[in-house]
Amino acid sequence: MKNKKSIYTALCAALCCSGMIAHAASKPNVVLIYADDMGYGEIQRFHPEASKVPTSHLNQLCDEGMMFTDAHTSASICTPSRYALLTGRYNWRSRHQRGVAGGGKPCLIAPDRMTLASLFKEQGYQTSMFGKWHLDFQYQVPEGAEKLKTKRELWYYGAPVGTVIPDGPVSRGFDYYLGFHHSSSMSSVIENDQVIEYLSTINMMGRLTDAVVSSIDEFAKGERDQPFFIYFPINSPHKPVVPREEWKGRGGIDDPYTEFVAQTDDAVGQVLAALERNGLKENTIVLFGTDNGCHLPADTFLEFGHEVSGPLRDRKTSIYEGGHRIPFIVRWPGVVAAGSKNDELICMSDLFATFAEYFAFELADDTAEDSISFLPLLKDAEPKVKRESIVHHDFKGRFAIRDDEWKLILRTDDKVKNAAGLAAEFQLYNVKEDIAESNNLANEYPEKVDVLVALLKKQIADGRTTPGELQQNDAKIDMWKKNVSGK
Repeated sequence: MKNKKSIYTALCAALCCSGMIAHAASKPNVVLIYADDMGYGEIQRFHPEASKVPTSHLNQLCDEGMMFTDAHTSASICTPSRYALLTGRYNWRSRHQRGVAGGGKPCLIAPDRMTLASLFKEQGYQTSMFGKWHLDFQYQVPEGAEKLKTKRELWYYGAPVGTVIPDGPVSRGFDYYLGFHHSSSMSSVIENDQVIEYLSTINMMGRLTDAVVSSIDEFAKGERDQPFFIYFPINSPHKPVVPREEWKGRGGIDDPYTEFVAQTDDAVGQVLAALERNGLKENTIVLFGTDNGCHLPADTFLEFGHEVSGPLRDRKTSIYEGGHRIPFIVRWPGVVAAGSKNDELICMSDLFATFAEYFAFELADDTAEDSISFLPLLKDAEPKVKRESIVHHDFKGRFAIRDDEWKLILRTDDKVKNAAGLAAEFQLYNVKEDIAESNNLANEYPEKVDVLVALLKKQIADGRTTPGELQQNDAKIDMWKKNVSGK
């Protein structure tokens, strides 16, 4: 097996020799950490009244940065939320209309579409990714290659060693990649564009964290005339829930899941420590978010006084707030006020426009169509344009739309009857006053329902929600999902 540290060093040298380095010492480094299935209530600073898992490092990040209390992923499930994060475009505009990607198909991000990684690359950044991709790519399996036989500690070992990945992260803006496609194929470890080994699931988080820390250490040894962008989508606390043995009993509650959350916090701590000891803290932006809500039912640990979704309704896959409202933190020394909090509405797709504005980079009409910069919010300034609305999407492809404090869900509500005694056709909540989405006001405000339905139709039809030339969606959009039932 190739040594990951030597490969990373070679990558840096290759970029230097090719002349790709921009002399941009003033540009900040950027580390984007993305947890997998971590609920709004799991970080103590976000929900101190009912968060029992120790999250000292994430608490530190909150104390040194800005907490966003109304931040959302574009969908309540892995694949679509990651698509929006990396493209600045709503997931449902792509061919992927429901569920998650299983791998083995062409990459969901079109080859000619600019990504967050390629934006940084154009600005002279060294771009690296460590972790879960989950946006499809193809497998070119060598003739005669065989999968390793099933072992208990391996989770659906995936593609054989030697398999080539022609359309993975290194073809979508990243200079270096170490990780896996999705959790069910986690044991097939990919480096750049090739499967290099099988790894036990219990060792994956440690392997990824070590690689991120090593890359920071290696960068610090160089001349530092090229900034770095690191995307670190951790595999935890998503299933398989596999905390290392040394984390047993350290989760605040005697349960493997809470231990895995605590280990996730420690991974964040190791990255923060690497930045500090290498003198990079003051010139590095650290962002932390999650791809959707917790995969466990919201009431799982209530008997212990812990609420994985905090005050929010439901969990991962759901159209309710517990599915897509996430804890989001930004630390930017000298720019973001330490210990600050922001209640403005933002979407993870907005990272694209935020950094584009910082770089004074003009986005093309077919780039980041649903991304709105929140850069002024980081500087405690009033933005010229702020996000007023956001479209939500769930596991089955059902829609909701938020406009200011109002949220309309395109689902019936059997608990609320109309004048004819039939179930309410829609669900309408004032999430500023009713964050738990417990009081359906659809029958009381029919005019608001009509306005929001019209807004959603327009945002779907326009192919974008930002100023610019109208765009085409990649597929026909079924707004109503009348044939979809269930939770």
